[in-house]
Amino acid sequence: AVSFNPRPVTRGEYARFVSAHQRSPALCRERASLLRVLAPKDWRAPGFDQTEAEPVVCVSIADAEAYAQWYSQTTGRRYRLPTAEEAQRMPDSSGRALSMWSADCGRNCQQRQVGGSSWRSRSEQRPLSAARGYDDVGFRLVRER
Repeated sequence: AVSFNPRPVTRGEYARFVSAHQRSPALCRERASLLRVLAPKDWRAPGFDQTEAEPVVCVSIADAEAYAQWYSQTTGRRYRLPTAEEAQRMPDSSGRALSMWSADCGRNCQQRQVGGSSWRSRSEQRPLSAARGYDDVGFRLVRER
């Protein structure tokens, strides 16, 4: 059995993890433009203002999985990314519409499924490259009991 985290992981929570591990930020998907070279985006600067209480975006699946492992060690309980099926049962978050990473592979495991529509995409399920972050994708954790 699992219990669902009622909200996505926040920027503030993710910042504590990055501080503890000095983790390099993932590249964040952007539209083709010169600005991506001059001002690359990452979780600290996704291209729009965010508070520490808002969901972290621009993190790769590896970042999300590393956070889950760190959070599990920190709390002494086992946390992981939800499967796509579990994610469908999770309550929607408030604020900017975001898709959420899931543990399920996309067309292959170089891609992962994200669930839920976002401010960029109306698709309920879509495969995205697992190697980069996206400014419209966050993540939640489930706790195994």
